Amino acid sequence: MRTIFWLWAILFIPFLAPAQQITFDEYRRRADACLEREDYACAVQNYERALRIRENDVHCAEGLTKATQALKKPKPPKTKPSKPVANNPKPSTTAPPAIRAFLLVTTDLPVHVYVNGGTRQFVSPNDIAKKLLLDAGANLVVIKPTDGGPDGFEKTVTVRESGNQLLKINLLEERRAAEKQSKPNVLPPPTNALVNTSPKKDENPPKNYATTPKIDALSEELTRLMVAVKGGTFQMGSKDEKPIHTVVLNDFYISKYEVTQRQWRNIMGTLPKKLTNNGCNDCPIEQVSWNDVQEFIKKLNLRTGQNFRLPTEAEWEYAARGGAQKNNNTVELKDAGWYRSNSGKKTHPVGQKLPNELGLYDMLGNVWEWCQDWYDPNFYAKSPVNNPVNVAEEKYRVIRGGSLDSGADATTLTTRDGYKPASDNGYVGFRLVRN
Repeated sequence: MRTIFWLWAILFIPFLAPAQQITFDEYRRRADACLEREDYACAVQNYERALRIRENDVHCAEGLTKATQALKKPKPPKTKPSKPVANNPKPSTTAPPAIRAFLLVTTDLPVHVYVNGGTRQFVSPNDIAKKLLLDAGANLVVIKPTDGGPDGFEKTVTVRESGNQLLKINLLEERRAAEKQSKPNVLPPPTNALVNTSPKKDENPPKNYATTPKIDALSEELTRLMVAVKGGTFQMGSKDEKPIHTVVLNDFYISKYEVTQRQWRNIMGTLPKKLTNNGCNDCPIEQVSWNDVQEFIKKLNLRTGQNFRLPTEAEWEYAARGGAQKNNNTVELKDAGWYRSNSGKKTHPVGQKLPNELGLYDMLGNVWEWCQDWYDPNFYAKSPVNNPVNVAEEKYRVIRGGSLDSGADATTLTTRDGYKPASDNGYVGFRLVRN
């Protein structure tokens, strides 16, 4: 009996070893393949196995939901072909010439534009002029800033003939003007008042702030630390982030470093309560939501007169790869970033690791970085070629680059993930971009 038992064990044990060696990436790959060929039961099984290894993976969670819904979806009932309708030709009439008119939109802040309640159109300051089709007659155009500001507005555009009409949106300019007007004016004393206006011996004479412009040190610092990125064409994606597709980008500027705790406190006044390295002024800010970042950028732009924003996902990857540089970022991960193997579970001051070919630091590790786009795991399959950005509202916003707690497999140039825009409890920070 013992002989039979050991013989059975020797024969069966080799079959156990390979199963123990299957990784998260392999389960995810199998699940994706099953989902692609519409084998939903297979997809559910492998997504569930992958999630047991990495329970917070957004891609697998989304795939599991799709596969589960597909299994539950009933088959469509068969319908009888409809009978042909008799063709009753109407007397021909000469139709008036069709009117083709477009609204050309330019803006100094990212906005959403709705024409006659139709599909939302994203318009960026990066666009030369967004061309939107108009109907003949009256058109209701609704403008909403993407940062959620209350200064959206509606405008009626009337079309009587073919041609283009220009709509120039100056929200940032109007916000600065409104902020300037809201500050109380200090009036000089009346000429007949007996007031001693001469300075005391231990005081400096008052400056004439009406003629002396304020020099903003933070604005100078952030501008000085921006790196010019020459636009171009590149292949975005990888074998894990499919499909690999062609993207063409315009020129832009991107921060050399992630935004730091000191810079955040300078604008917002306070720091998040939970930081992995609290009090480290030059460490990247973290534990901030996408919504928090939009408020930071809004205040920063009003204060500095600049037009900072978050990078699009495509801009982030292009810059992380080294832009149009031929080497395409050959720096090894251990030399380029702080991740699970070397971070000690805390953030580190920016700029301590090696930069990439563009001179950008910490594109990998330290903290995840927010992007402008909504996160859609299937966006690459439908991405436009020129300056893509996903504006279709989803559950998550894109984060890129990995963090102090990420494994090497998630700390890459192409790894993409999603995070709820209102969530402020992760190792997520950001860097700035402007046109």
